[in-house]
Amino acid sequence: MTEQLYGNVQEPRYARTMGLSMASVALVIAGGVSTFFLMQFFAVPIHFAAIALLVAIVGVWFLETGRKQGRTRLERAVGAHMFRKSKKKGASTYLSGPTSRMPDGSHRAPGLLASTEMFEGTDHLGRPFAFLWDRVKKTGTVFFTASASGLDLQDQEVIDFLVSGWGGYLHQSGTLAALEQVAVTVTSMRDTGERLPAAVQEHRSRVDASAVPTFAREAVDEIVADVNAGVGRIDARIAVTFSGAPNPDEGLDARSREDLMGEVMVHLPAMIEQLELSGGGVVSYLAAQEIIDTTYVAYNPEAAVAVEQARLSGVGTGLTWEEVGPVHAVNEVDRYEHGGGISLSFQVWRAPAGVFRESSLMALLKADDVSEQKRVTILYRPLSAEQSQKRVQTAVADADYETNQKGRKATGAQLASAARVKQTEAEVSARGASLIRFSFIITVTVMDPAALRRVPSMVRNAAQTGVQLSVRPSTGNEDAAFAIGLGLGIVPAKWASVSPQLRQAL
Repeated sequence: MTEQLYGNVQEPRYARTMGLSMASVALVIAGGVSTFFLMQFFAVPIHFAAIALLVAIVGVWFLETGRKQGRTRLERAVGAHMFRKSKKKGASTYLSGPTSRMPDGSHRAPGLLASTEMFEGTDHLGRPFAFLWDRVKKTGTVFFTASASGLDLQDQEVIDFLVSGWGGYLHQSGTLAALEQVAVTVTSMRDTGERLPAAVQEHRSRVDASAVPTFAREAVDEIVADVNAGVGRIDARIAVTFSGAPNPDEGLDARSREDLMGEVMVHLPAMIEQLELSGGGVVSYLAAQEIIDTTYVAYNPEAAVAVEQARLSGVGTGLTWEEVGPVHAVNEVDRYEHGGGISLSFQVWRAPAGVFRESSLMALLKADDVSEQKRVTILYRPLSAEQSQKRVQTAVADADYETNQKGRKATGAQLASAARVKQTEAEVSARGASLIRFSFIITVTVMDPAALRRVPSMVRNAAQTGVQLSVRPSTGNEDAAFAIGLGLGIVPAKWASVSPQLRQAL
């Protein structure tokens, strides 16, 4: 049976007048009006008054040209200025512990995670689950671990059912008024080499050593030594983030951490059932200590072996959420240095050129021989049915305006985009489909600085294998991209310094 194609992935497009953005049109109008007023009311000579119009034209040129990897010249200039400003103020260097400026002398996670607190609750069956609360953004996140079986030996009908199940789960998520984001994080890493020997040793402790032939014991030891060398390990985690902020459109008042935690507990059993039906395999909650340990290893990759040994010993690490951060970290323009490791983060900035297949992301998700740790985090933000309707109606109006401007012939790309938008409107209106915003963050951590030069080409090649994903480095924002890529419930839109309306105008 042939491989199926999935998705109706579209990049949001907004109406442009004569090919110019709203901000550019406003600049031209402002320049023309200023020139007129200077000439009419202040008697300024035309060659001086026209300077206002010339400034507006230069501003339009600055806004409309020089676009690189989805960023305008203005965006790149503002980003570079902000990074230089933070560097000058010393904000790009993080120091924790008793000798730092931390009020409690702790080793908190820096940046976007500094305002988070870890709690643990129990569901109606007494099963513990982690609840990460952000006291500034008023969001709470719960975590699930999944052990999916993969695509091997799966019939196409089963794969189609699983893909449909995941789409159904995201659609259902859009019906929960408080739900903000669903994040799926797949982490591939080099196995510490501690788990398999520990499992064999535990099994041997349960049987009589004299009953096992020497040859069998030696054969098992040899197999363990061979199999355990350079083995990759892949973990999958799902983080579901809820908002406790007021939402007048949905009739929700502001809720405290306790209130939001109680509300989330009601949805947890149904979430596990839906995730299992969508291909998650055996899905279970992640306890607070598991989130703490994995976050600590992400920020301190040198401690991976010690953490694994402590967990396998049964004693545990004893770490708290206030200790997961690095002792020292530096945000450089092109990398993030932390805990003995160096990380580079990449963003997918454009809709894929091709279509999605079930195997499209396999090259990106699998372990490689360069990364100490590699995390691929997909952030999903489902829209409600009402929001989806409003968005597609606006998109159709924008597409009609752009393709029907007088004196300007629509391009093939504009006509094709308009057709896709109208197809989406039909699906949303007739079938009750929902729109889902999504984005990717890819983070690669290496221990050897010499391996850094191999990382960008490796990520680009993997992203373009199977599906044409366009990636760009998180220039100047490596620390923030690293934190978002951890899949700990950070909603990037809540931390953006530029409003969506301003970005749309640009």
